[in-house]
Amino acid sequence: MFPGIGTLINGLGVLGVGILARLFFKKDLKNFEENLLPLGLLVLALGVRESLKSPDFIFTLFAVIIGALIGNYLQIENQIKKFGDYLYKKFEDSDLDQAKFMDSYLSTTLIVITGPLAIIGPFFDVVESNLELLLIKTALDCFLVIFITSTGGKGAVYSGVSILLYQGFFTFCAILINTNIDQVISDSIAGIGGVLLIGVGINLLGLKKIPVGNYMLSLFIPFLLAL
Repeated sequence: MFPGIGTLINGLGVLGVGILARLFFKKDLKNFEENLLPLGLLVLALGVRESLKSPDFIFTLFAVIIGALIGNYLQIENQIKKFGDYLYKKFEDSDLDQAKFMDSYLSTTLIVITGPLAIIGPFFDVVESNLELLLIKTALDCFLVIFITSTGGKGAVYSGVSILLYQGFFTFCAILINTNIDQVISDSIAGIGGVLLIGVGINLLGLKKIPVGNYMLSLFIPFLLAL
């Protein structure tokens, strides 16, 4: 094995399963938004559970606020949407519902990269040659992509590309740092990721449109603890 094999398995697994799901589900289930409501509840519950892992809620509070301020200035979510728009124009037919494509791509991407496993997994892969976390994440991501694709969210398959780029970055960081993440940092990332997942859950439930993508930089702030 080589460093980064876990991220390759994760990203390519999602792409492969997503492609198969699109081939299998020729006829989409009706009511795309309503079919996402159970997923919204599950993501919301997962977010609450993860947020409770935070060792210091004040730190989580400041991390999310600081990350949000920087992310809103940089308009990170718009950049993700532009990338999704590029993928749509590059690889999809014009008769495919672009709005539904973008919604499914953005929602799936935010779910698969905001969780703590997307950061911690690559470090375990590189430092300890431990693929367990990323294999678990791969299974969860694949089920997610199958579910969203079956409801008509054809853009979900491209979340595999987002995984390769995002987790590939952390794999590269792990190679450079060549150190493990201690429990405090791990729990801090989980707590912040939980808050972001709550935002994704709220979006899926249609309660409020929260630009969670703009808050992604919050997940990087716990690494300051290691300095």
